[in-house]
Amino acid sequence: MGKRIALLIGVSEYENESNLPPCAKDIGIISEIISGSGNYDDCLTIDGNQKSNIVKADITSFIRKHQEGSVDEIFFYYTGHGTSIADDFMYLFSDFRSSKMEQTSLRNSEFDSMLKSLKPKQTIKVVDACQAGTEYIKSNRDLQSIFEKSSSECFKKTYFLFSSSNNQSSIALKDFSVFTKSFAMALLDYEGEDIRYRDIMDYISDDVNVKKHQTPLFIQQSDNTEIFCNVSSELVKSLREQLFIKEELTSQDGKDSGDIEPESAESKEEKLVQIIRMKSKEYCSADQAQESLNIYFDEFPSYKWSEEISLLFNTELKYQQDYTGITGLASIGKWIKDSEERYFSLEIYTTESYESKEKVVSEDRFGFNKTTEYRPVTKYKDVIDGFQLSAPSPHKSIVFLLQPKEEILSWYRVFFTHVFSKSKLTVFCKYEAETERSWDRRDIQNKNTWKINHSNFKDHDSIKNLVRSSLEALENEIINNIKAQFDDG
Repeated sequence: MGKRIALLIGVSEYENESNLPPCAKDIGIISEIISGSGNYDDCLTIDGNQKSNIVKADITSFIRKHQEGSVDEIFFYYTGHGTSIADDFMYLFSDFRSSKMEQTSLRNSEFDSMLKSLKPKQTIKVVDACQAGTEYIKSNRDLQSIFEKSSSECFKKTYFLFSSSNNQSSIALKDFSVFTKSFAMALLDYEGEDIRYRDIMDYISDDVNVKKHQTPLFIQQSDNTEIFCNVSSELVKSLREQLFIKEELTSQDGKDSGDIEPESAESKEEKLVQIIRMKSKEYCSADQAQESLNIYFDEFPSYKWSEEISLLFNTELKYQQDYTGITGLASIGKWIKDSEERYFSLEIYTTESYESKEKVVSEDRFGFNKTTEYRPVTKYKDVIDGFQLSAPSPHKSIVFLLQPKEEILSWYRVFFTHVFSKSKLTVFCKYEAETERSWDRRDIQNKNTWKINHSNFKDHDSIKNLVRSSLEALENEIINNIKAQFDDG
């Protein structure tokens, strides 16, 4: 019989992203479930603040340790920041930097190749990821297509449980992340019994707290009979203690829990007011929003370009009250329309023509000999062409012009634009090279994909870091683009 092994990763502390304190408890309770189940022959747990090179080395060592043996099941759990890039998902580690994306994160496709080397009969992935780093506007960024491809191409039997789909982020409570807490809660109803992976998925799907915040993504390639574990009384007791769920007790005077007087209406009202006031702290007033926007715009002039860029280009910063010269605005408008966030913005539409065919029936002058044919016709439809802000902002966009000091180099432009809600600032950025038509005439290209970064609208330090990290990443891309042109390799 083959082994059942588990790999658990929890990243709660980040150098350049917001910390995720609940992830420390997430990894703790999942670790307790794995050890308490008694079903796993080996388990590697990586938590806290671990550098990417150490995490990758530990994963590699663990995989190689089991490559020669027979593996019935690999159970993988991840809690921390994650992001989608093109056709892949990235697990982000403590030292993650967008300018060093590949070095400080792990691609799901790369991880799949490592797991595949184990030739597992069954692969389980439970991913509770909070969106961070850079998101990309791309039609094929859909998480479902990423993990369906992973399931069908790399493994035999699979259960993939992902905390949220598409552009959603996982939500953290004060103690645990919503998704992980629901996973643990599912086991409590199966004391002394076997629980299937399917049972856990069903519980999470029905969990009101989960449905209120996010839409989980489940992908399976199995027959729904696979058992996760037998839920012992000891495991249930441990989970109840960690989840702060008290046993139903019978009082000394003989009254059971049903005889306890319900909470007063007044206390419920007070609780509701407290919840509303707590959540409202994350929201900006109009004046606070303008203050945060000023912090955002004031950060750009202080950015120090690298020595390579400074030696090769003269840089000019321009604030704009419109979107002049910026390409690819239609994709931003579409992204905003599909977003669930209530941004202060409106989509702009334009009329687009398209060719179609219409059925035409004709007959002779006597009403006989009917003939049917399809004739080409031009029709028109409204399509999104861009967006506009519906709330005040000091500026609408920012453009950096990179003027080459050497004639052999291309001109570059770096674009920034933004939208915001009462609680979130979302920034879109990209760079484009210019196509030279003459020494004094150039066309701006529209080849690159917009990158998206988010910040809490009240967090000024996060906003400043967003600007710096975005510029660093774009600068790195421009340098790599230049190096590729002059690679003698």
